[in-house]
Amino acid sequence: MTKNISSPFGNLDQYTGRILIGPYSHTLKNNLASAIAHFKALEQLGSALIPYIAAWLPEDGGNIWYEYAGKTLHSLLGFHTTEVAEALRDNIITRCLYRIQKNPPAIDKIIRDKSQIERMRPALRRMAERGGGVDAIYKFEVNSSPFWLKDLSRVEIHEREGVVLSYGTLIDVTKEMQLEESLIKVQTELEFHKGNLESLVEDRTRELQKAQLDVLTRLTQAASFRDGVTGDHIKRLSQYCAVLGSSCGLSKTANTVLYHAVPMHDVGKLGIADAILQKQGPLSDDEFEIIKTHCHVGSDLLSKGKSSLLRVAQSIALSHHERWDGSGYPQGLTDRQIPLASRITSICDVFDALTSARPYKKAWHFEEAVDEIRRQRNIHFDPKIVDLFVKKIPQIKKVYQDTPPV
Repeated sequence: MTKNISSPFGNLDQYTGRILIGPYSHTLKNNLASAIAHFKALEQLGSALIPYIAAWLPEDGGNIWYEYAGKTLHSLLGFHTTEVAEALRDNIITRCLYRIQKNPPAIDKIIRDKSQIERMRPALRRMAERGGGVDAIYKFEVNSSPFWLKDLSRVEIHEREGVVLSYGTLIDVTKEMQLEESLIKVQTELEFHKGNLESLVEDRTRELQKAQLDVLTRLTQAASFRDGVTGDHIKRLSQYCAVLGSSCGLSKTANTVLYHAVPMHDVGKLGIADAILQKQGPLSDDEFEIIKTHCHVGSDLLSKGKSSLLRVAQSIALSHHERWDGSGYPQGLTDRQIPLASRITSICDVFDALTSARPYKKAWHFEEAVDEIRRQRNIHFDPKIVDLFVKKIPQIKKVYQDTPPV
């Protein structure tokens, strides 16, 4: 690794990958070093996510190695980073994939055993490359103790470098999968009690949804922590958006989804360097261009989600900086090309930013911020939603007073 590439490790003796010391471009090395640093920071926050960065050479049969693997993964497997790929391969029992079937509506559970996985390994690599990511659950057994890890990853193909990178997170879903296996046994034994079993399945679905929301909440908190944003900001933003969402005619269910999706609008800032994200004072043009990439990064992180929550969250993450007049980013969308959820989020996010103190500015008074929202009608914001915002000032002010910005 060249001297102008900042190592995320104390020294290179701790690095067990190949790319940072291999014949690869400075751009790839710098991007990888930055990603490793971000994943290390995320793990230090005590997140339930287990981060990793895997790599392979397609022309070399796809044999995988790990550029980074979290300490929790080491603890689960009882191996060091250099042995992670071998440990995962040797201790895997099954690979489980859930697929939505539309005709008739159902969820297919595709299970591959160890021998099938070995035979299909090159094909699975190619599928990940074509699909741009992986979403599967793996069962492992170490020292006669089984556990399950859900793998969510984003795959990048670097054709000029001849290497593929998989930026992923593993989530321990052992309790959930043990519960699922228990439910399957109950269903087999008590098939004739259909009504009772349907109730259990509904409870199971709610529990999985809660687990998903808990993980996303932790991810949101990690992004907010790096951006210097408080939990009160997230709480106010969700409540402001819920007030406007109801006024815009959203159903109770849709408004609940909006409430939970809004906090993930800036999750892409996990991919922005601290030196830029936490800079005191104005950003340079180049730095602002980097900041703008958080929209695409956030969208990528939340992509391929099957739930309405993740779909709405991805849409907001991508387009909450678009403007009604087309002067926003990243796509320059205009008026109703911008998703409704993003139009609502944009107004509420700007309003809360105005009324909150930042290292580079004082908090605006409530009335001054409202006047600014009015001034941006038909420029930055959807005029009809601005009108609804003004009509809902009593409810907006109550949220503001209940959790006052600092």
